[in-house]
Amino acid sequence: MAFRDLVGNERVKCALQGAVRGGHLGHSLLFSGPEGVGKRQFALALAKTINCPNAFEGDRALPDSCDVCPSCQKIERGEHVDVLVVRPETTFLRIEQIRSLCEHAYRKPFEARWRVFIIDEAETMTEQAANALLKTLEEPPAGSVLILLTSQLARLLPTIRSRCQIYHFTPLKTAEIEGFLRKRFVRPEEEIRLLARLSEGRIGKALSMDLSVYREMRREALELLAVLSAGDRVRLIRAAEYLGRRVDREEFERRLDVLEQVLADVLRLQLEAGDVVNADIVAHLRSLAVWWPPSRVVRFMEKLAALRRDLWRQLNRQLALETLFLAECDAQP
Repeated sequence: MAFRDLVGNERVKCALQGAVRGGHLGHSLLFSGPEGVGKRQFALALAKTINCPNAFEGDRALPDSCDVCPSCQKIERGEHVDVLVVRPETTFLRIEQIRSLCEHAYRKPFEARWRVFIIDEAETMTEQAANALLKTLEEPPAGSVLILLTSQLARLLPTIRSRCQIYHFTPLKTAEIEGFLRKRFVRPEEEIRLLARLSEGRIGKALSMDLSVYREMRREALELLAVLSAGDRVRLIRAAEYLGRRVDREEFERRLDVLEQVLADVLRLQLEAGDVVNADIVAHLRSLAVWWPPSRVVRFMEKLAALRRDLWRQLNRQLALETLFLAECDAQP
């Protein structure tokens, strides 16, 4: 995508395009912000713009790629020899990966004006890898631009941060994500609104989420809350066994996320505080609110948070859930 097609973070977009127009774009850039807000797409749009032969043509107020020339198309497909994206091969970015990048950075471009190196998840660099990158950041090659992407700025060495121009990215507004989804996809308005609210301002999450999976997990969460309301101990013990033994930890945490989201919506409705995320099931949420007054919602969410904190101790999930469910069943609303 070109800059004009990107949604959100207009301030960053204008700053980058202005730097290209004014000829003062830094050789070492750092894009910082939550995962999924568009940092990677902005980096690729910048790589296209500084290498596009048509970037300054037409009536554009700011330079932008044409997105159709051979250079732009190669970058879009990940096939341009002068644009390299480096990602962690395992848990960390290894020193060998960074040394190879630095070696290539000092070579002249093969077919473009600029060589662009995008370091994804830069916070995963080992200390040795970060130190290997420092010299290149201190003395950047004339024909290369290095762009570091991170969702955890504090994990980068201060020496790395101090040698880069930092651009801060923020979560997108719900309306911005809705507009993006409407423009590019044909799907029911109800789904667009739900995806935009579930995304938490991260367009990457909105694009990757499977609504059918989410809705199934939500159905189970609603059923669990109904069983808790009814005080059905047998079904609660079965639910604890299913979630504790038959669901792996990653999926278990996703189900906790959905349950907490539903409870948060019940609380929002009762307190009239903010927009409901699951707006497509407001009637169901209102019926739950009869059995789940604010004090009970808050108490149960606190217990769920404590359970989540204890997961790292490899606790017996089934036993912990049985204790939680049965105690909540006995508690007064």
